[in-house]
Amino acid sequence: MTATLSSGLEQRWQEVLRRAAIALEGRGVGVWEADARDRLHLLAASSAADVAAGAAAELEATLRDLGELQSPRKPRRWVVSRVRQQRWCIAPVRREPPQPPPTGIERRGRERMMLELAGVCIGLIDDPERRVQELERADCFENAPVGLRWTAADGTILGANQTELDTLGYQRDEYVGRNIAQFYVDPQAAADALQRLRTGETLRNVETRMRHRDGSMRHGLISASGLLAGGQLIRARWATQDVTERQLAEQALTLFKALVESADDAVIGKTLDGTITSWNPAAARLYGYSAEEVIGKPIALLAPPDRVDELPGMLERLRRGERIERYETTRVRKDGTRVEVSLSVSPILDPQGRPIGTTSIAYDVTARKQAEQQLVHGALHDALTDLPNRTYFVERVSQALARVRRDPAYRFAVLFLDFDDFKAVNDSLGHAAGDHLLGEIAGRLRTCVRPGDVVARLGGDEFTLLLEEITGLPDAEHAARRIQDSLATPFSLEGCEILASASIGVALSDPDHGQVQDLLRDADLAMYHAKQQGRARFQVFDVAMRDSAEARSGMEADLRNALERDEFRLVFQPIVELESGRVHGFEALLRWHHPKRGVILPLDFVPLAEQTGLIIPIGRWVLQEACRHARGWQETFPAAAGLRISVNLSAEQLGHPRIVEEVRTALQTAGLAPPCLSLEISERVLMESVESSTTALGQLRGLNVELHMDDFGTGYSSLSALPRFPLQGIKVDRSLVHRMGARRTDLEIVRSIVDLAGNLGLGVIAEGVETVTQRARLIAFGCRLGQGQLFAKPLEPAAAGALLAEPEESDRRIA
Repeated sequence: MTATLSSGLEQRWQEVLRRAAIALEGRGVGVWEADARDRLHLLAASSAADVAAGAAAELEATLRDLGELQSPRKPRRWVVSRVRQQRWCIAPVRREPPQPPPTGIERRGRERMMLELAGVCIGLIDDPERRVQELERADCFENAPVGLRWTAADGTILGANQTELDTLGYQRDEYVGRNIAQFYVDPQAAADALQRLRTGETLRNVETRMRHRDGSMRHGLISASGLLAGGQLIRARWATQDVTERQLAEQALTLFKALVESADDAVIGKTLDGTITSWNPAAARLYGYSAEEVIGKPIALLAPPDRVDELPGMLERLRRGERIERYETTRVRKDGTRVEVSLSVSPILDPQGRPIGTTSIAYDVTARKQAEQQLVHGALHDALTDLPNRTYFVERVSQALARVRRDPAYRFAVLFLDFDDFKAVNDSLGHAAGDHLLGEIAGRLRTCVRPGDVVARLGGDEFTLLLEEITGLPDAEHAARRIQDSLATPFSLEGCEILASASIGVALSDPDHGQVQDLLRDADLAMYHAKQQGRARFQVFDVAMRDSAEARSGMEADLRNALERDEFRLVFQPIVELESGRVHGFEALLRWHHPKRGVILPLDFVPLAEQTGLIIPIGRWVLQEACRHARGWQETFPAAAGLRISVNLSAEQLGHPRIVEEVRTALQTAGLAPPCLSLEISERVLMESVESSTTALGQLRGLNVELHMDDFGTGYSSLSALPRFPLQGIKVDRSLVHRMGARRTDLEIVRSIVDLAGNLGLGVIAEGVETVTQRARLIAFGCRLGQGQLFAKPLEPAAAGALLAEPEESDRRIA
């Protein structure tokens, strides 16, 4: 209905509208008026009417704009249809010009609009189905997966859905009413967006950074459109898709890609069947293929033939979701060279945890492997000869023993080699020459064995051989002879030809051998027996050798305790003047009074003492006791004031760094004059190391003691070396004295020795004088002193003292 109003009525009408607006607030009712230009002015509105009318606090829009908002394709038809369907109740008022105000009534639904209208709009939703649809639309708006908000032209936020509020962490009353620029990380970006909307531009997926209530930054893609009237922005609608997680994921992916591209390790992506899908630059450097050459190819491209079989098992493990950590293997480069790599391979899982691909990280460990191999080689090989060492040899023998236990028909042998008198090479030519000779020997030994056999150096001049897959003892003996034949050819060393012979012990495998050391011990025992038989011999082990060795081991244990148990005793054999029979002195001889075995002679235990080093403390005791007895006799018997005492020194004693000090201490402790002590060193000991012997003898001579070469004439060709030693006498070996009556040659040898000694100013003592004839011949040759059974057996200290007590009676008895 339309009514013409006077000015008074106009005022009343405005008051009615104001009150109606207040009364209708919150009830889905809007109060509006339209001017002659069809501009719509919202006077009051509840939320529902506000939405329906598309109004806001200061909204100005034409009816056409309203129609375009609701039905972009046919906006005018929509407006007309709404009026006709009475979906909006319009109470129009026509304002007449001031004079005179005509009256009249326009019926509802009039198609022609008045010049100026005012009225009330009420959204009528009488249809229940339509009401449900409206509620569904409101629910979809509120719970849309993207943030929705609408703002005034200046950016003031007029409303927002829950997604928008949740995204930024605000309550509705904290968010609505504030300007959007307050929530932008860059406020200028908000101003720029509004400016673009003012020009009529629609924003689509503009990247924006928003500030969360907790201060963190959120990334969003904003789409927005503006509502314009008369070319002016009235309202803006905004939709924001929160892409923070996606942005962070993309950043992480970008960073990951950068890391992969710049990584020093090869990173390779593959499908579950092993097809290569990605290939970083480090992979190209490691394997020599470009990405274009390998992507789409099977990973087997990188595996050498001997490693291809390992790939199916690895892929199967990955398909089960397992990781493969630090797996070291071999791969092949494009140029065909092999490279040692360490692989760590992981399955790529989908959100449900199912494998969808694999990624591997590989790095080159070739240098490390080579270094490890060098370390292992160094740990298992001798540095001088590059032969396997004891550790390697023991391991191989251990493996052979294990095989014997599994297969008793399997046979092998161990050969133990010790070179004869190798020390002489070191002493005469120096250790460098000795090392060179060991290297040459190693080369010879390598030629004496078959592929699969082992030649090892245990240390010093000791070598071992492992002969596998032999048929029996003849094979081992043949190998020993082959070694001896090989060593028979002289070695050329510093312009000299050197012969190096070896004593060889052979031990055959036996299922009863429990440990490697048992087999090595048997071979060593056999070698020891071979050495006792002479140079360049080999001996096969038998059980009797082990029994002997066990006895020797028991003796060694007893020998170590003999000094503490006071089991050693000295006996004294007189050294007499051959013509008068007077006692010139005594040779101190050692006896071991074993509590179970009785008296043991030096020949049965001194070699063991020398080998074990026990000769040093035993020899020290002998020196002290001999000097003590000699001084005691000198003090007791006036006729024995110049009595001399002779003591034997072993090679170990002569080479001991404190030998001079020990001799000096023995003399000083006993109070014996140094010239009364004679030290006897065998011809063999002196000739084995001429230089070192000469030095040691010179130091001892500095004490003013006498030095004698013992066992002279036993075949060591020492005649030419005699002048080099600071000696005062020699002792003719008992074997020469014994043979004087049987062979004229030996008689002449003894004569020559006595003559040579006289020419050199050396005294001579004949050992082993047993007959009157021997005594007479020695006197005839000019030999002054002698000792042997003809005069007396070795005497206990008391008996020796008794011999000195009555010189005349003693002379008669000895004579």
